[in-house]
Amino acid sequence: MQQLNSILSLTTDLLAYGGFNHLKDDQVSNLHHLILRLKEPLTRVQENLLLTFWHNADAGILPPALVYRCNTVLQQRGLCPIGELYVEMEME
Repeated sequence: MQQLNSILSLTTDLLAYGGFNHLKDDQVSNLHHLILRLKEPLTRVQENLLLTFWHNADAGILPPALVYRCNTVLQQRGLCPIGELYVEMEME
């Protein structure tokens, strides 16, 4: 997988574009600290930990190209796309 589409790189981009701004401060702080500690290549456990944050991303404010890249990674792993996850959360 290209560095541009690595889970760590994409998580950093999601954070930079405000995809997690709706989360509590401590959750965003935990994500920041986690990103600072991680180094490529990530273990499967580390990747899955970052992907748990993706389930909370607000796709409505993210650039479509970023959402597409993230959803491609999620699709490769058999997981729901970010946009669908956020829509499901709003409907509940």
